[in-house]
Formats: sequence, structure tokens, C-alpha cells
Amino acid sequence: MLRINSKGIMFKVLVMILTICILQSMIFTIMSERFTGRILENMIDENSSKNAELYSEYIGSWIMERMQEINIYANSPVVKTMDWEKIEPYLKQDVEGRFQIYDHFMVADINGDYSTTLRRNAGNVSDREYFGHVMEGKIVMSNPVISKSTGRPVALAAAPILDSNGNIQGLMAGAINLIKLTRIIEILKYNYPNSYSYIIDKNGLIIAHPREEFILKENIAKESDFISASAVQASASILKNDRGSSMYSIENVVSMYYYHIIPNTDGWKLVIQIPVSYWHIPMRFTSSRLMLIALAGLIIASIVGFFVAKSISSPIIKLREVFKRATTGDLTVRSEIHANDEIGDAAGSFNIMMDTISKLTYYDSLTQLPNKLHFDAKLNIELEKSMQEKNMLAIMVFEIDRFDSIINTLGHPVGEKLLKSLAERISFLEDHNHVVAHIGEGMFAILFKNFNEKEEVIKLSDEIRDTIRQPWVINEHRFYITACVGMALFPEDGGNGDSLFKNAYSAMQKAKTYGPDNYLFYDPSIHEELLEQMNLDNSMHHALDNGELSLFYQPQVAASSKEIVGCEALLRWNHPELGMISPNTFIPISEANGLITSIGRWVLYTACLQNKLWQDSGSKPIFVSVNLSSVQIIQEDFIDMVSEILEETGLPPEYLELEITESVAVINYDYITDILSKLKKMGIRIALDDFGTGYSSLNYLKNFTINTLKIDRSFIHDMNENPKNSAIVSSIIAMGQNLKLSITAEGVETKEQYETLRTRGCNIIQGFYFNKPLPLNEFEKLIK
Repeated sequence: MLRINSKGIMFKVLVMILTICILQSMIFTIMSERFTGRILENMIDENSSKNAELYSEYIGSWIMERMQEINIYANSPVVKTMDWEKIEPYLKQDVEGRFQIYDHFMVADINGDYSTTLRRNAGNVSDREYFGHVMEGKIVMSNPVISKSTGRPVALAAAPILDSNGNIQGLMAGAINLIKLTRIIEILKYNYPNSYSYIIDKNGLIIAHPREEFILKENIAKESDFISASAVQASASILKNDRGSSMYSIENVVSMYYYHIIPNTDGWKLVIQIPVSYWHIPMRFTSSRLMLIALAGLIIASIVGFFVAKSISSPIIKLREVFKRATTGDLTVRSEIHANDEIGDAAGSFNIMMDTISKLTYYDSLTQLPNKLHFDAKLNIELEKSMQEKNMLAIMVFEIDRFDSIINTLGHPVGEKLLKSLAERISFLEDHNHVVAHIGEGMFAILFKNFNEKEEVIKLSDEIRDTIRQPWVINEHRFYITACVGMALFPEDGGNGDSLFKNAYSAMQKAKTYGPDNYLFYDPSIHEELLEQMNLDNSMHHALDNGELSLFYQPQVAASSKEIVGCEALLRWNHPELGMISPNTFIPISEANGLITSIGRWVLYTACLQNKLWQDSGSKPIFVSVNLSSVQIIQEDFIDMVSEILEETGLPPEYLELEITESVAVINYDYITDILSKLKKMGIRIALDDFGTGYSSLNYLKNFTINTLKIDRSFIHDMNENPKNSAIVSSIIAMGQNLKLSITAEGVETKEQYETLRTRGCNIIQGFYFNKPLPLNEFEKLIK
């Protein structure tokens, strides 16, 4: 049995070690607790301050969107009539789809007498503060009021209604229920238990709060059963400053309150409450663990002596390293900072764009032709003359076909010179019978008067299209262009300038559906078709934010083993009213309105992130394939965007496959070749989709850095019955094998098709034979 001499060195060493261990454990526990507390406080403080700023900007942007939205309504042709018989059904139609935002819409005349979508002749609002501001020509978000129509607390987004001369003839407003505003702030996410946010006005009155009974009832600057005198005193800094933090107690709960002023409001502030008790939980957890470690160290030190010192120091060092890792960078915060920079840039760009639009003069600076404002003014003058003299008028609107492709392929300078040259060529029309205007990028309008027969309008349309068809040589580029023309006649196609122009434009849009170089007169049936398309366009602007878009995943199966080796991410839109909408319908719309850029980024980010999550959860790594639009790939920052997404999601590039079609490949051969080369160097897989249906140039296969050929489903579905299709499929597979490319067959629906493709050497199978495109939860069951 081991005996320890109380006077011996071992005892002294043990006593020394125990003493040192006790002192070190006590000091370490106390310092670590304080150090951890300070770190936690700093992290919470910094994160919460940034959250307050970011969410305030978000709410401010949301409010600005509502103000701009109401301004658009206020300046719509229907509302400008100030005829409630026409306005009411128009507004009610929109209210039905916007109950999550607006309680109702209202329109008031310059005397303040108003009607709402709930009640006609509802009363007078001239005593309201916002009424005076709108009558000064301002677009405002009112301070909270009790609605005269519903008795509920609301804030109103209000804008002036201008007549054709720019004079204010009334106002339009949308009543935003403050309880619905509360629903918006409730979706703001915080990482702290029992934390929430609320909104106050400049006087401290609560206007949005998770506890609805506080709305417009409680004021942080006034003592009540809910707010103590000390809380009123402590909250003074919130009312005084635009941003910051304050600590006080409400209902015996001590909390930190982080606040930030909300843009586009009359001094409203977002306040985030974080209970201080949250800070103590991790500190108590840390302290208990430190005490257990110290006790374990003392027991070990008393048994094994000096050598235990090293074993004690090792876990202490490891524990210290754990704390260090806990204080290094916050990915969420960085991501938010990055996101904050992008919103700021987007908001700034939007403001610049709106400022530029507001400063447009009567003549286009590029072509020196009249612009839309000038054209509208001349049109209204001529309409008045025609009404008096009973003469005919015609409006022609034409647009260069595929003008965007010319710009994207040859550059903006070429596009600008083309517009200037076209303006010069059609300048022969600038006489007393015609007014020619440049009203958009590649769009022009012509006002034609002093004619007697409809055939004269057709003849003019032919002359214009003949002029446009002539060869163009700009900066040594020789090319041909065409245009589609839409025409509307006065008085049969419209009784005022707005309706006449709108109908001519609608006719042009319809003419485009028949292909390039077409003309069409307006017909009432056109409006209904374009209205359906416009409604889809409008809905798409909110589809991403409303969570209506999702990704389905269709497995790609190895032909030899039937093992899932990849999947294709396919975009789906579940419209709240129309149900599932085909990608063939909404993808072209998103390309036309520019939303394909943001939607495409979301699709790529979501697919990469989901694939990384599958890998992190232990699933066997597979690649995910994402389709690229021609609009996406010609963006200047496309490569940077792909690189950023891979970095943000952490997905290795070899597990991402990007698909392009042959039609994308021919937009700009040299440019696409360079883009594909850069993607290949990053380690990303490239697939040529729908192979065989487009140009199918062997030159693409030689020079494009692709990994995969995807045989189009049109060759697959009857290849066992159609000898020609069977031969084409065999040729594509053989060619791919010789070029050392992977071959994927799409649209495989039967066992016979699968067996034929497998025996001929096809590498990957995709189609209903194995699985249709699946929602996320069902696809995950396949791979786990």
C-alpha cells in the first residue's frame, strides 16, 4: 500500500499541486465566466444592433413598396376617372388578393369626402394629418389612426391622384391594419428565447406588438399597469435617439431593448426585446462544467501526483481553444452584412432609376426624337381636334424584334447606334401628318393623322417594316432586324389617349406571338389574353417572397447499377389561386420582366445548399443539375455569382452540374465558350441539354468544355418503334463515347426504353420509369 509522508517531497508536491490546482481552478472558473459573459454580451449586443438596423431597413422597404404600390393605383387610368362606379370593382378585385396587407382601399376628393371598398360615401377625412400632406403632392405613410370605416387601428399608405394636367384631384389610400403589420414583424427571427419585437411611433405609442391588446393602448413614455415609472424613465433614450439600446424591466422581466428608426416613416422605431436572463443560461452551464472539470482534476492530482498536472493542463488548454473557436467570426452576421450590402445597393439603384425616370424631359437624348411625355401631349391635342372635326387618327407602336439579344451579343454601343440610325431612317415621317417618338429601348410610336382609309395605315406599316428590314452595318457588324407593329384607330379602338396607346401596344404584343416582322390591328379579345399574362407577371413579382416557388428533384440513375448518382432541380410555382403553373408558361415571363436573374440565383443557391445538407446528414454524395437561362448566363457577374453561391453553401463544385441548351450556346459563341471554360476550371460539370433538337453543331462539342450530353425526350419516347429515332439515339451515344462524354437520356418511361439505352451504353437514365420529379421530402426518402 502506498504511504505518503506528510513531510516528504511527494506530499509537498501533491499539496503544491493541489493548492495550485485549487487556486488555478477558482481563478480559471471566475475569469472564464466573466470572459465568457463579456464575449456573450458583446456578441448579443452587436448581433442585436445589426438585427435592429437590418429589420428596420426591411420594414422601411416594405412600407416604401406599399407607398409606391398605392401611387401606381392612384395613377392608373381607372382611378384617375374619380368615378367610384368604375373604381370600386377595380379596387375590390385587388383587395381580395391582398387581405394579408390591406383592410380596404379608399378614394377621397380634394374636399376630403371619401368612399371605401367597404362602404360608399363613408365620410370626410380632411381633418386627417395625412390628407394635408397628400394634397401637397406627397406620397405618405400616415401615423396610426382609428379607421373611420372599420374602427380598427390602421396606418394608411396614401398618394395623390393627378389629372391629365398633373393637378391633384384627390387621393387614394390603402388601410394597413396594424394587427396585420404585427404579423409582419412576427416573422422576424431571433436566436434568443422569449425575444420579440414591436414598433412605436415618434411619441412612444405602441403601434405593432405580439400582444394585440397593447396596440394604440400602451405608450412606453407613459406609466401604466404594464409600464412602470422606472421603465418610462429608462425608455426616454429610445424616443430621443434614432438608434441604440436601453435596459429596463417590464412585468418584472429585465431586458435589453435594441431600437432603430424605420425609414420612410414619421419617426417610427423598431424595438427588439431580449431578456437578460438569456445571457445567464450559458454562463451557468459553463460554470457547472468548469467546476466538474476542476473537481475531476483535483481527484486525479491527489492520486497520481505531479504527472496529473500535465493531464490537467491538457483539458484546460483544449477548453480554452473551445472558447477561442466560439469567439471567431459569426457566419450568420457576415452573411447578413453581405446581404445588407446587396439590399443597400439594390435600394440605391432603384432610387437612382426612379430619380432618372422622374427627370425625363420631352425629348429622348439618344435619338433626339420626342419621348413618351411629348407624344402623349401631342396625342391629346390631336384627339381634341379629331373629336371636333370628326377625323380619323391612328397610333402605331412598333418594337425591334430581339433587341435585347442585339445588345447582349454586340454590346450597348452598337444598340445605341442602331437606335440613332433607325431614328434617322424613319425621320421622313416627321411632317404635319405624323409624329414619331422613341418611347422605350427598342420601341417607337407614330401618330398618323389626315388619312381616310384603313388601308393607308397598313401601307404605312409596310413602309416602316420595309425600312427596318434593310441591312444594317454598325461598327463593322452587318446584320438584319425586323419589328412587330401594333395599331389602334380613333375613335373605334379608344376614346382617349391612354386607351388608344394601350390598345396599340397590346396589338403589338399580340403580333409578337405570331413571330417577328408582323403587324396587327387592335381587337378587344387581345386585351383579355394580355391581361392574363400581366396578372401572371404581377403575381410573379411576389411569388419568391411569398414562398410560392419550390424545387422538385428528379433522380438521375446510373444505367448499369440503378443507383441514384444525381438529380435535376426543377422549379415549380404553386400559385395561390391558379394552382400549379407550368414552367413553360412562367419561365418566359420571368425572362421578359427580368425576374429570372433573382429567381435563377435563388434556384442555384437552394439546390447547392440542399445538396450540401444531404451530404452533411450522411447521405452518399450526388451531383445536382440546374438549368441555366440565356438571360442568366449573359449577366456580367454570372461567374462571380456562381462562385459566391458555392462559397456560401460550402458545396464542392464537382457536385454541381449546370445545364445549357443549344439555343443558349448560339447567342454569342465566343462569349459562351469563355464562360463554359471558366466554369470547367472551377470544377463544375457542364451538360448540353436537349441535344439533337437545336443546331447540333459538332463544332460545339469540339470547343465547348462539356461533360454530359442529354438526349432529348423527343427521341426517346418512340425509339423502339421509330427506326430513325433509334438510329439518332445510337449515334448520339456512340459519338459521346468517342468524345469521352457522359450520356444522359431524358424522358425514359418504360422498361423497354431503359433496357435499350442500357445495352447501347447510355450512362445515366432520367424519367418516369424510375421517378417523376419529387418534392424535397419525398426525394430525401429515396437517398436516405
